[in-house]
Amino acid sequence: MVIGYHEGSRIEIKNKEGYFHEKDLNRQEESLIRAIAVSEEGSLNVLLDKQKVYSIAEQFANGGIALLKAKVFSSEYGSYAKKLESDLLRTYEKILEKQPKKPQEPEEAEKLPIADLIKNGETQTVEFKSSLIWDYKMKKSNKVMSMMVARTVSCFMNSDGGIMLIGVDNDQKILGLENDLAQLDGSLNNFELHFTNMINTYLGKIHRPYVSVRFEKIDDKDIAIIHVKKSPRPVYLKYEGKPEFFIRSGNSCQPLDVSEASLYIKDHWPDLP
Repeated sequence: MVIGYHEGSRIEIKNKEGYFHEKDLNRQEESLIRAIAVSEEGSLNVLLDKQKVYSIAEQFANGGIALLKAKVFSSEYGSYAKKLESDLLRTYEKILEKQPKKPQEPEEAEKLPIADLIKNGETQTVEFKSSLIWDYKMKKSNKVMSMMVARTVSCFMNSDGGIMLIGVDNDQKILGLENDLAQLDGSLNNFELHFTNMINTYLGKIHRPYVSVRFEKIDDKDIAIIHVKKSPRPVYLKYEGKPEFFIRSGNSCQPLDVSEASLYIKDHWPDLP
């Protein structure tokens, strides 16, 4: 596929003799396929048509196979292995250059449009939550959902800050706040009030000033954008009478035991008495 794309050889497959299962692709290969489709079509809209994305990949793969056959049976064959490796590397780097870079710092994430944050997926500084109140699996409100949101806020506070989008699931699907708002008389103001009460309950009132809430419409659906700053002191999640300490690690929250938390706090807040 990469060779076909690099050489501009796109040949339609007339007779398919077998199938390559999508589940066998790793994330890097999936990203490469999508990047080639976007580059070829000149628009991100192509990603909405999965059949077209894979059709483009198939056609470039077919063209690449034709080119490889021609080169293998030519006089270049003796040195072709090294040339192929070099061509693949250059083409891969060329495609990666066109891919949007994922923000690694909160300041970088804050400068990106919300649509780009969603497209880039969860990172060290960006987290998605389906809801604040509504449990999509149980199909009813569930206080555990608020606790999970509070846990992520504590992760960002105990690390270097970050952005949480409520109303977007882990697969980057925009769900909106409709089900949450249905529990709150349809009011965004009540949503923010519920969020404030959640912070006060699980993290403590002293930490609310380090979090800001705003709302934005994406695909005509409301989502909440939560900006979290690094806390000047350790933040513990208080749930069922037990304090827990979480940090951000990669694109997830990780709990630390007492000894780990003690060492982390000394490193992360060296000026604390």
